[in-house]
This record gives sequence, C-alpha cells and structure tokens, in this order.
Amino acid sequence: MKHPADTVSPRILPSKYAAPRVASQHIERPHLVEQLRKAEQHYRLVLIRAAAGSGKTTLLQQYYQGRRERGLASLWVNLDAGDNDLQRFIRVLEQGLRDILPSARLPAAASRSAEELLALIAHSRSTFSLLLDEFEVLHNPSVLSFLQQIIEALPEGCAVFVASRHLPGLDLTRLARLGRLLELPSNLLRFSLEETTTFVRDKRQLPLLNNLVATLYLSTEGWVTALHLACLSLQGKADPAASIAAFSGIHLELAEYLAEDIFARLDDELRLFLLQSCVLERFCAPLCDHVGRRSDSQAMIERLGRESLFIVPLDDQQQWFRYHSLFADFLRSTLERRLPGRKRELLQRAASWYLEAARPAPAIQCLLDAGDPAEAARRLGEHCDELLHTGRTRMLLRWLDRIPEALLGEHPRLRLAYAWALLFARRLHDATRLIEQLSRHGDALEAQTLRCLLYSVTDEPQACCEAGYQLLQELPESAGFLRVLVVNTLSFSLISCGRPVEALDVLAQARREQVGEPADAALMQAVGDCNQGILLLVQGRLSEARQLLAPSPVATPEEENAAVGARLTRLSLQAMLHYEIDAGSEAERLLQQILPATKDASTPDVLIICHVLQARLAQQRGERDSCLRCLAELEQLGQQAGSARIQCSAWLERVRLALLEGRLEDAEQAQQTAETLSGWNTPAVLFYANDVDTPLITRQRLRIIRGEFVAAIEALRPLIKQAKTAQQRRRELKLQLLLALALEGLGRRQSASNAWDQALALGAEQDLMRSFIDEGPWLSEFLRRRSGVAQPAYSAMQKAFLARLQESLGLRPQRPGKSTDGLSRREIEVLQLLAGGHRNRTIAERLFLSECTVKSHLRKINAKLGAEDRAQAVAIARHRGWID
Repeated sequence: MKHPADTVSPRILPSKYAAPRVASQHIERPHLVEQLRKAEQHYRLVLIRAAAGSGKTTLLQQYYQGRRERGLASLWVNLDAGDNDLQRFIRVLEQGLRDILPSARLPAAASRSAEELLALIAHSRSTFSLLLDEFEVLHNPSVLSFLQQIIEALPEGCAVFVASRHLPGLDLTRLARLGRLLELPSNLLRFSLEETTTFVRDKRQLPLLNNLVATLYLSTEGWVTALHLACLSLQGKADPAASIAAFSGIHLELAEYLAEDIFARLDDELRLFLLQSCVLERFCAPLCDHVGRRSDSQAMIERLGRESLFIVPLDDQQQWFRYHSLFADFLRSTLERRLPGRKRELLQRAASWYLEAARPAPAIQCLLDAGDPAEAARRLGEHCDELLHTGRTRMLLRWLDRIPEALLGEHPRLRLAYAWALLFARRLHDATRLIEQLSRHGDALEAQTLRCLLYSVTDEPQACCEAGYQLLQELPESAGFLRVLVVNTLSFSLISCGRPVEALDVLAQARREQVGEPADAALMQAVGDCNQGILLLVQGRLSEARQLLAPSPVATPEEENAAVGARLTRLSLQAMLHYEIDAGSEAERLLQQILPATKDASTPDVLIICHVLQARLAQQRGERDSCLRCLAELEQLGQQAGSARIQCSAWLERVRLALLEGRLEDAEQAQQTAETLSGWNTPAVLFYANDVDTPLITRQRLRIIRGEFVAAIEALRPLIKQAKTAQQRRRELKLQLLLALALEGLGRRQSASNAWDQALALGAEQDLMRSFIDEGPWLSEFLRRRSGVAQPAYSAMQKAFLARLQESLGLRPQRPGKSTDGLSRREIEVLQLLAGGHRNRTIAERLFLSECTVKSHLRKINAKLGAEDRAQAVAIARHRGWID
C-alpha cells in the first residue's frame, strides 16, 4: 500500500527509487536499449506506451542499468497514486536528485519550492536521465503541468523517460512540434520470432521444435506476459503440442492476470463496450454503434488506443480495428459467463449491419458464428455463384462445411456450389459422393460438368475429352460459366493427350461464341491464356509463353475477378519459365506469393510445379532440410487427395536429390517407390508438370549413372521419336541430353556429339538453361571430356549459351562483374543478341528484361565503346573478339 500524499516517509524512499531487478529469465534487448541511448541525445521526452505485461519496465530497467555501468547519472522513480499531490511529487524528485546531482545536495531537512527545483534542473551542469515508471497513475493537472515545465527546462543531454499504459496527459503535440518527443511504437516491444525462440529455449529451458515455437509466437503475438505464462504451463507437459494448441485467453493464469490487472481497473462503461465489441473479428465505430445500440463507439475506440488496451489498427486511416487474439478470447469467455446468450444477439445485429452495407461475406460469417445456419444458408445461396466465379472457393468451402446436410438439400444451388468447392480443394472422395447425389436428384448437366472436371483432376484426360465434347453439344450458350469450365478442362486434357491442334480449335471456337456476362468472357480469356501457355511450355517455346502470360498493365474489374481462378496456374507457369532461364530469385518471389494457396485449392500440376521448384531452389541454396520438408509436404498433400501422380512426383524428386548426393542405393529405393505409383504415366498422355519428370525418364538417368548404357539407349530412342512427333520439344531436349550421356559412356563419341548438338540447338534457341544445369556433375564430366574435341560451327547464340552453361557448371573461370572496357556480363549478352539480328523486343524476351532496360543497356554500351549507334557497337565488339 502506498503512503498518503502529504507524508513522504524517508524509510520508503529506497524502494521508491529502486529499479526492479530483471529476472534472469528475461532476454536482453540491445537493439531497443541502443535506440533509447541515442534518444537521450536528441529528445527531451521518450515515451514507452504499451499494454500491461508488454515489457515496458524491463526495457527501461535495461537502459537504466546500462547508464549506471557507464557511470552516468540517472534517477528511477516508481510512481504511485500518492504522487498526484504536487508537493509530494516535488519532494520525491528533490530527494532523488540529491543523490545524483552535486548541486542538489542540501541537508535532509531542507526543502525547495517548485520554482527552485526547476531552476536547479535548468542550470544543472551534469547531464542526467529521469525515468518514471507506471506513469499511468498520474492524472492531477498541476503535477502534469509541473512535469511539462521540467521537460522544457531540461538542459542539453538530459531526458525524461516515461513508461505508461495510457497516453499521458502532457502537451505531446507541442513537444512533437518542437522535435522534443520520441514515442516508441508499442509493436517494438513485442518479441520477434527469434526472441521468442531464445526466451523459450534458453531462458525457460523448453526444448520445443521450431514449428511449436512458431505456433506459440503466433498465438501470443509476441506479448511477453502471455509467453511467460504459456511457458510456465508447459513445464513437465508430456504433450507440449496439445498444450500450445489449447493455450488461449481463457487459460487459467492468463485469464486471472487479464481479469485482475486489466479488466477490473476499467469503469463499467468501457467494460460494457469491450464485451459488446469482442464478438467481432474486426470492427469500426459505426458497426460497434449498431451492435451495441450506442452512439459513443468512436470515443470508446479512441480511449482504448490511448490506454493501450490490446487494440490493433487494421488500416492506415485507423478506421478498422481488432483485439489481440488472447485478449479477445478472454473477453468472449467473460461475455458468455456474465451475459449468457448475448453473443448470438450481438452477432445477428452485426450481420444486419453488414447486409445493409452490401457486404454479404462478413454477414454470412456473423450468422454462422451466431449459430444461425438456416439464415446463413439462405444468404449464401444468393451469392454462392458469384463466389465460385471469382475463385473464392476456400472461403465458400469453409462456410459450407458448417451448414447441416439437411439444409443443403433445401438449397439446390448450395449443394452444387459445395460440389464445385470440394473439387477445387481436392477433396475428391467427398466431391464424388456429392456428384452422385446430384446426378440422381439435381441438375443433370451441371452434375455432368462436375464429373468432367473430376476426370481432369484425377488424371483421366481421355475420359475428360470424351465427356467434354459431349457437354459442349448439350450445354446451352446461356450457361456461360459452365461452358468456360468445360472448355478449360477439355482443352487442357487435349493438350495432355497430345492433341494440341484440337485444343487450340476448342479455345478459338469458345472465344468466338457469345458467352454473355463480362465476367464469363474475362474468365474464358484467362483460362484460355493459361492453356495456351501450357502448350507453348511443352513445345519449348518459352519466349512466346512469357509474352502471353505477362500480366496486363491495365485490367478491368471483370478481368481482375475472373483471373482469380486462373491466377495460380498463370503464376506457377511464370515461375517455371523463370526457373528454366535460371532466374531463380524471380521464380522464388512468385512461389512465395502462391504456395500457401496451392495447398488448399489448385490443380495437381500447379501443386507439383510449386513444390518441386521450391525444393530445387532450397537445395541450390544448400538448405537440404527445407528441400526435404517441401517434398514431404507434397507427398502428404498427394495422399490427402488420393493422387498417385502427386505422390509419385515427390518420390521422383527424391531420386534426383539422392543421385546428386551420390546415394545410389537410396536413389534406387526411391525409384522403386515412384514406379509403384506410376499408373498415370502412359505413352499417350503428358502432364505438363511432369513432361520431363516421369518414372521412365528417371529410370534412364539412374541406368546411365549405374553404367547400364545399352538399356538406357534402347529406352531413350523411341521416347525421342514420340516427343518429336508430338512436338514436345522440352521433353525432346531432356531425352537427347540423356542420350548423349549414355552414348558417351558407351564410347560412341560421334553419336554422342550428334545428340548433344540437337539438345544444344533446342536449348539455346529458347534459353532452356536449367534443363541442362539440373543434370549436375554427369553433364559437367561430359563437357570436360568434350573440351579437347573440335567443336562444330555453332551459331553465336549457341556459343553464348554454351559459355553461360559452362560458367554455371564451374567449367571455366567466372567472368568478372565488369569485363573489358567496363562492359558487364549482361551488356555482352545484349551485344551478342544484337549481333544475331534481334530487335529490342526479342532481346528483352530472351534475357527476361523490359524493353526500357534493353534500351538503357544499349545507351551504356554506346557510351562505353564510343559508338554512335548499335551497328558500330557490334562492329567494335566483333573487332575485339568479344562476339562472333
């Protein structure tokens, strides 16, 4: 209990000025302490404002301890409610300053007035810091005014540091305008993932795995007190994963802390506002007014912000907010305990507000959370087609899973939407069951369309082609969305079956049709571009594919919405194109955008491409564990979907990784597992994610490495013939490359050279660099043995491609960043293509640059060579032997 305001007993002063000792379990935060140390030189007031238990006092103590270690004067004051008396506050400061300022040392009985103390501080020749903890207890205007005068009277190098839960009642605007205020953002006090790991493992001695630490970090949002209490609850637990999953705002110790140290200190009106608004995942003032039937929500939200009550702004305008997840858990539990049944009423009011605002999605969510599935189903039935058309199937499926089957039967459109969503999410068993129900009791044509799509995602392209052609005859032109889906699946399956001309005819015919709605036309354009891009990729026409799939600089709203469904396919194709030309960083950027979404809703090919590319990029960076985790996730997703091809693709990549690491026996075992899952791999069918990665192709690579050259050659020759006939040039390149390695191993040098030359011609034409590099050390050894052999008359492009390949494989010294006369490697490449007669647009496509960047390179080349135009630049480069 604090002492009365009118008596400052000397026996309580030591604790008044004693900074609390930081427990050994706390972690050091040098980056924040350094920020405070720099602030003392430039600011007069440093404000650390955050919610209770955020680590304000600990940070201030670490800064205080650092000053003491440097021999600098500092006064720590633990404020309490009694300090709202001005005379007491003056006495507290005076007593403390006697110990740190030589000029303040008077007999204990002596006392100064406010004016004398201000003069003493203003004229002090010694620099010092004044640290005021628990500042939220101060509310007396006279005390706050006196402190404002102290701040403005401080000499250079002195500062006041304030730790407070609330926004202090000082004239902060004036201090900020004068450049004398620094407020430390409250989010800086939250632990980072790295700090959380240090705290859990080093300070609390809990040997948690990375994923469990990450889960704990996400649930606590870096809130220090919650982390501390969570770690206490984990001591001695046999199943820490279950304990972490169950940790919430209703955890006993945390709930007690929130109830006693935060909630109980609030007035009734603010407590009521918190209980009314806590049912909302996100809220704004008008919504809270409607839900709580009140008119002061804006003032309440502003007060929550001033008092740092776990409120998080969600937009730059600070119109929408949410509560810290653990605080929200606590509030909802308190609401249920104090006002049982009120949650449903509040959520229904929220739903009505959202509906009036023409925002059906959050309204449906509120209705489901209110336990009103009947109304949610009715509202969802009005919007399910729109959600499907715009690709928001993940959200749709999440809602439909919560609606009882009996209600779905009352809403035929919902049951159809459910079947579509299940297909897109690869929940094929559930989708098949629902399609059977629809065939018997629903729309027969839509059920047939669903079955056609099912054939596509279950790797039955021939059945899909037969069903697709039949549906295009039966579906009316008014069924725009269904026709788009049939055209998409049919054209994709025709490409997979090696019937590209038919696929293009189907796409062209569909685009000539009048599909009706702008969204349907835009969707047709998007999926058509994706399928044409797939065909171009399989045919090895990378530059055309890049041009086709490049994002439009200006898109209509219909195009933006329609592209949602095709976005994953388009971006995954772009990532593969980047990877092929060895632009790994750009491929990685695209993969980071779409990988999370592929796990919930994507085609098997998109899923395979994204995970295999991610695994390869991780392996190239030396992150073997990340590579293996990515392949394990791919296999698991394949098991969940019941897809042998997805699982097989994970094992094929494991074969490749084992071979690169020299683990031949492991490679053989992985190959055998892949072959048990190879039922999808037939000569008549090619899936674009596996056009160069099939069990049969991987088997030939393994044979070559084992020295079984004759068997490999016998298997490769018919495969090459098939690929040529089907114009599958990317596959042909890979097979010719393997054939060259096998022939070289058998000692048939001339035949090996012929196969190599064909592979090089295919690769150089479209810059298929990774198709070569990914063969690893065996290709390197092949090129070393050929180094003494007379080279044929390669074109300039082929020579440049071969030089880059040799450099990537470490077969020649890497060229310096700046070559002769200051030309960079990229500028030499531009010159080589320029010498080949290519225009700016073609050069940009080959090097994956913009035309503006190519023009910039050309200007720099001319300046460095003293050339007046591009023709003269090429002539100078040829004269100096840089290009042919």
